Amino acid sequence: MGKQVYLKQEDNYKKNFGIAYRSSTIFYFKKDKHFSTTINYMNYWPIKMSMEVMVIATLRDMVGKLVSRERVNFGNGMVVNYSPKINSEVFEGSLEMEAFAANDLKIPFIAMIVIYESEESVSMVHGYTRTYSHHEIEEGKTISAGEEAGVVVRDNNEIRSFIICHNGHTKQGSMKAVMWITNSNNETIKIDFMLPKLNPYQTLKIYPKEHFKNLVNFLDGKPGNCAVSFELSGSFTRTLVGNETIDGKEMQVYHSNFNYGRHDPGYVDTKEGFFSYPVSPLHDRQFVHLDPFCAKGKYLIKSRNHTYEFENAKRLDIPMSSEVLKVECLNGKLPARINLVFSGYLKNSTCKLPMESARGFYHNKRPTKHRMWMIAALGKKYRSKIFVHSLTDLYGPVGDSIIKISLYRENTSDVVTKEFNAEQLTNFEKGVYVDEIFPDQSNINDNEVGQLWAQASNYGGHQSFTTIEAKNGSASIEHNY
Repeated sequence: MGKQVYLKQEDNYKKNFGIAYRSSTIFYFKKDKHFSTTINYMNYWPIKMSMEVMVIATLRDMVGKLVSRERVNFGNGMVVNYSPKINSEVFEGSLEMEAFAANDLKIPFIAMIVIYESEESVSMVHGYTRTYSHHEIEEGKTISAGEEAGVVVRDNNEIRSFIICHNGHTKQGSMKAVMWITNSNNETIKIDFMLPKLNPYQTLKIYPKEHFKNLVNFLDGKPGNCAVSFELSGSFTRTLVGNETIDGKEMQVYHSNFNYGRHDPGYVDTKEGFFSYPVSPLHDRQFVHLDPFCAKGKYLIKSRNHTYEFENAKRLDIPMSSEVLKVECLNGKLPARINLVFSGYLKNSTCKLPMESARGFYHNKRPTKHRMWMIAALGKKYRSKIFVHSLTDLYGPVGDSIIKISLYRENTSDVVTKEFNAEQLTNFEKGVYVDEIFPDQSNINDNEVGQLWAQASNYGGHQSFTTIEAKNGSASIEHNY
């Protein structure tokens, strides 16, 4: 078992993070002739908390050296699509986004999305890590022992997987790291290797293929799972993970999750939980990848008319047949967290890399949630689908609840809102394009990315996802905040 983790799921639910006058995230940032990085977010603080914030963006290179720092203002609308101006044609490093307020923000991690555009792909992920505030470190409310898993590796002669982490504001000495990879035959290989000293704010990129020389043969053309153990100083250990083509034309990302074989997941007094994830007739090759680096136990996974056996130290790929997976623990209480990654392609896509997203699951200790917000592409370059699931297994029928979906944009303060009842929401289970919901506001600009804000009148069991889709078949998907 790794070092004790402070962050408990009950604290997440109760927003028990102490005083948070600063909310932040830090992203991997890259720019070249065929690659761009954009941060997308909305001014949710006045809507959610009746509060104004000041947003500061700090760009650093890979070794942590400060390149620029500026205030980012909300222009004519409630949405920002931000990328710092850099004189260099080629750049790689990190971009830290911080929101400061005079009042308690309650949550120290900020709700932002990063969009990566390469020559033949588009990908996105929500904020995955952050540097800690000094009072968090003083109070011991930190996680610096990295035990990260939930990484699907697809290495072959054209593709390589990667893991990217960001050190905090103090130096981290050289350390021994450990990496495990489990293949489709449930064989696991392990290697110890040394990581270099890290400067404050240094960004570290790890390619598993460089440490496992036989990785391509070991995976044998099928996906595997990876976990890694390391340490950081002054920052959260969650990492950016994904796969990229070796020629640099495609990249797909999501975030890691804890290795609950080495971190205590906490347990809930129930025997069953539920995964909710998007299944669409517009998608192909849709799979759920259950992580082998989970809490010790034996489980039954039920998907429609299929039942699968699953246990720790084993990985499992399940074809998606419905939007809900039911999880039952056979030998004790259910862990509060079990990780999966779901993947899929758009129909007729010829891309080498699927869209992927990491998810936890729901159980009877999850509180109700009535507000959701998420990214929405509505220009000519990209489209977005929105999925809305109603978690009736936990919260019962939707009843007479109404959900209002509002569109917020970057260059106008006008907000357009549409209402949907429970019967109409069933259309959203398989995905509805945003430009079909808001036709008058779509396809006006070449590239426009806004945000959707969804508010349920009295039902607290909705879950949403949106995609961003390119014309060549590349796509990415992420869940709501």
